[in-house]
Order: sequence, then C-alpha cells, then structure tokens
Amino acid sequence: MRNRLRLAISTLTAAAVALVLAAAASADPSGSKNSFRGTAVCTNGVSAPFVVNSANGQGSGAQNNNTAEWTPAHIVGTNLVFHPAIFDLTFSFTPRGGTTESFTNTDKRPHAPAPVTCTITGSQTDAAGDTFSLSGTVSGWFS
Repeated sequence: MRNRLRLAISTLTAAAVALVLAAAASADPSGSKNSFRGTAVCTNGVSAPFVVNSANGQGSGAQNNNTAEWTPAHIVGTNLVFHPAIFDLTFSFTPRGGTTESFTNTDKRPHAPAPVTCTITGSQTDAAGDTFSLSGTVSGWFS
C-alpha cells in the first residue's frame, strides 16, 4: 500500500505542479494514459479545467526529483499553459473500501516568476477503485 501511495503521490505531484491545460485539440493531452484532470480558479481571471501529463509520476524526472513537479499544466480548450513556480498542495489516496491517507507537499522554484495564483482541485478513480485527489494552491505564470 505504501508503494501505491508513493506512486499516487508522485503522480499527483506531477499533476498538481503541472497545472496548465493545453490548447489545440491535437495537442490536448487529456486522453493520454494516466493524465490527471482538475479545475483551476486563478487570480488573473482564468477559471477552467486543466490536465497534466508529465511522465505520470514515472520515468525520468520523478525519480530524479528534478523535473516532474515543475511540469506545466494545460488549460483545456485554450492555448494557455501554466508554468508552476510555488505550490502548497494536499494529496489524498483512498484505496477501494479503505481509509484515506493524505499529506501536504510544498515547494518553491528558485528565481521563478509567480504573478498568478490558482486554487486547484481534482480527483479521479482508477480501474481498481482507488481514488487519488489533490487540492491547494499553485503560483506561477501563463504562456
């Protein structure tokens, strides 16, 4: 269960920190295996669903602790990409029929601009019936 929780945490960290949703339908990663969707409400007026798909908490970056958490998120239905610089997120994992386990993760990218703060929430259930969710704030910039 701890390994599953660690994978869920890595996946959600990548997803949360990556809080930008892609633009054109051809570039929209929402259909990608293990992508994570949620909703963002930002201080610049953007309020929309987002999708994150960055190594899905696996592969280079997540294990190396140097790139996955800073992956951009795509704002669904737009050309906006959100680049995270600071986050304060709570991740939860609820195994099917089990007790929810949660933890908070915070981080700040040195010298990165963070003029926009977004409050995000998201939850999804896998094929086994396990639920992964996140909530909190992410600050960064849009491109």
